[in-house]
Amino acid sequence: MRTPMRMAAALFAVALAATACGGEGAQEATATRTVDFWYYQPTPDQAVKVKQLAKDFESANPGIKIKLTEIPKDDYNTKLATALNGSGAPDAGYLDQPQMARFAGGGQLAEVPAGTIEEADYYPGALGTNKVAGKLMGIPLQQTTVVLFYNKKYIQTPPTTWAELIAASEKVHREHPNVAGVSLPKGDGFGAWIFPAFVASAGGTMVDEAAKKITFNGPQGQEALGLWRTLLTSSPRKITNTDQAFQKGLAAMTFSGPWDVLGIREQFPQLKFGVSLLPKKLEEASTIGGDNGVVFSKADNPDAAWKWLKFLSSAEHNAQYADITGNFPVNKKAAATSALAGDPDMKIVIQQLESARPRPALTEWIKVNDDVLAKAIEEGVDGDTSPAEALNAAATRATKVLGWS
Repeated sequence: MRTPMRMAAALFAVALAATACGGEGAQEATATRTVDFWYYQPTPDQAVKVKQLAKDFESANPGIKIKLTEIPKDDYNTKLATALNGSGAPDAGYLDQPQMARFAGGGQLAEVPAGTIEEADYYPGALGTNKVAGKLMGIPLQQTTVVLFYNKKYIQTPPTTWAELIAASEKVHREHPNVAGVSLPKGDGFGAWIFPAFVASAGGTMVDEAAKKITFNGPQGQEALGLWRTLLTSSPRKITNTDQAFQKGLAAMTFSGPWDVLGIREQFPQLKFGVSLLPKKLEEASTIGGDNGVVFSKADNPDAAWKWLKFLSSAEHNAQYADITGNFPVNKKAAATSALAGDPDMKIVIQQLESARPRPALTEWIKVNDDVLAKAIEEGVDGDTSPAEALNAAATRATKVLGWS
């Protein structure tokens, strides 16, 4: 039987334990978790605005602090790889779309927890750049794409199909021999980045990942490269090899991105130009570029990091973030409120994003793009090799690069 003194002592012990637990809980509730976020070094004006976004996030999420670490873009991937393989790895950061497979394959990325975002809220192309082997390994933050630019002096109604594109190019060059119909992509990394858009428009694909097979050398790929070769007859390189041929009025059309909309307006205000969707064969398609937000597997505060990335890509904040960085929103609802949505040319770019396709999420795809496809374009468009021969040879080389042989 307990005495009153023993009972009091027991109650005191329970109360003391409860107080201790309560104090520990209070400490946990008020403890600050810091998310180290790496991103490309911005301009001073951009830095101020990004810092304000971070403050807005911190106000809405007490207990989380965002540490913004600015890294020069040219050094970013190298410094990131060094940090992830050693000490000082960030919690979260940017990752260029082609790098997703490389870092995911190395076990350096955390998978996006189920329920973090509503996938239907995002442009499918932008979201697709985050999927590696069927898993969502990041959240898109900003994106860009490629459209058709046309000089209104020569083109009053922009072509919407490949047949119309060929006809318009031939008409311009026939009537103005010193003007090329199109400033065509060359056999380089940029041209190889654009090429898949035309393959997709013809109904084709670049690879069959499940079967580990190259498919860009199929009929659709040959049609796409054949289109460029056909256009070359009315778009001589001797004219378009001039720097900024379209901007200088030496080419009636070109394939480029929104960066040139602003560049032309600032540097070539006399040029009257328009922007339209890329001409199609069977379906609308374009390529996609941009940056994703990822959480690294070594993150100290992964939950807080995902909250920050979700904030940046949300309908409420993604337009603001994209406007700051000079790119386009990845969130469909945010795109409607973006400052760019009111610009008629940029509105076309936003429309093109609906059909932009991600590149294959393969570790060595950058090498395939820059070394293999670029060479195929050079040989199949400018050289003596037919598109079929150039792409078949490229398929053989790409198979070896990817380790599928």
